[in-house]
Amino acid sequence: MEPSPNLIEWRGAFTNDEVNALHAECFDHRLLDDDWWSQVNRFSLGWVCLRRGGVLIGFVNVAWDGGVHAFVLDTMVAAAFRRQGMAKALIDEAVAQAKHTGCEWLHVDFDPHLRPFYLDACGFTPTDAGLIALR
Repeated sequence: MEPSPNLIEWRGAFTNDEVNALHAECFDHRLLDDDWWSQVNRFSLGWVCLRRGGVLIGFVNVAWDGGVHAFVLDTMVAAAFRRQGMAKALIDEAVAQAKHTGCEWLHVDFDPHLRPFYLDACGFTPTDAGLIALR
């Protein structure tokens, strides 16, 4: 039997349970009960869902300032599907859709071990940035 094809969808439907489970796996924390659906519909330019056989295996949130700046947040791919180009496919769709909506800039911040992914594989350029830890 041939494996199910991947389905990538901008502003795709998802359940909070699906994203909470994926987030807990990808960011190695306990399972939370966050209301992702309300959050992204209220604050985001959009999001990308990646499914295989109907199962959510990847997700990225694209927040924005309501103007020309968009921000990549929470790039996630289930462990069993990593190192297969799926995270890059999520980012590629986020880039294409942010361009299509008229955004002029797509920002991302990341931990140092993800530098080769975001800069080399996805084409982001390094910039100076600042951060204040609030807790």
